[in-house]
Amino acid sequence: MGLKSNPLVRIITDDKTVTGKLLNICGAQIMRTTAARAIYNLRPVAIPKTIVEMVDELRREGVVVLPDFLPRHHLELIRQEALDLLEQNREKANVYKHGPNTVHHLSVPTHFEKTKAPAIFQFLDDSRIRGILQVAEKRSLGRLDGKIEHVHQGIGAEQDPETELHSDIFFHTHKAWLYLNDVEEEHGPLVYVKRSHHLRPSQLYYAYKESCTRNGRSRRISRAELKRLGLEETIMSCPANTLVVANVCGYHRRLRGKPGRNRYALQVSLRFNPFTLWLSKPPDFRIADGVLK
Repeated sequence: MGLKSNPLVRIITDDKTVTGKLLNICGAQIMRTTAARAIYNLRPVAIPKTIVEMVDELRREGVVVLPDFLPRHHLELIRQEALDLLEQNREKANVYKHGPNTVHHLSVPTHFEKTKAPAIFQFLDDSRIRGILQVAEKRSLGRLDGKIEHVHQGIGAEQDPETELHSDIFFHTHKAWLYLNDVEEEHGPLVYVKRSHHLRPSQLYYAYKESCTRNGRSRRISRAELKRLGLEETIMSCPANTLVVANVCGYHRRLRGKPGRNRYALQVSLRFNPFTLWLSKPPDFRIADGVLK
């Protein structure tokens, strides 16, 4: 039996849940949740002045929205590259059927050299997004693995599981989207519950209750829990060229859009084992000519 198949070892992994009803009755999921947050909170990190306001909002609210993130000509180059790469390489994309809706993810660094997507690689090397994500994750990051994301709203009565309010994982982890088209409610935008990434006793209660009865996918959030927390959803509609960075341990979902509508974005998704955070290198920032490098 491999180490990771041992339920006790899985407590200190980044698995969403722990297998074993007895372990969960004894509070394994709650212990690993609080331990992961303590490790994260105790790790200091320097914040460059150029991004301190963005990081402060992300830490406070769980999400930060940055409109007009790129020069317009850069966005247009990215959009053209993304659409062309998707059209020509659909067979390389990961395809997910979520009820009636379809999501395509095409990893750029995995499949293409810089010469095939120079504008996209330039975005992935942008010091602002790298800085925000490194401070948020409290670790140095290697090459950002950006994905071209295409969300198509289909026709049908089936439930899209991503439209259910949920938390991705029990520890702080982040996703970023640069939207390549205007995202209105009909396009199925992100819905986020601000400040839900802050751990409260009532959240631990619901997490414990669920861990004792069900294991597997990301934890779903009931309306009763949301009401008890006194928090509300925010629909993150935004124009093209908006960068949204979210802590996806906070509660979020995708709004059900209008059939036939499409949403295009560049997505960066990060998830690291929180129990190895203390072993990782802290972010290393350089400032040259007053600009974060």
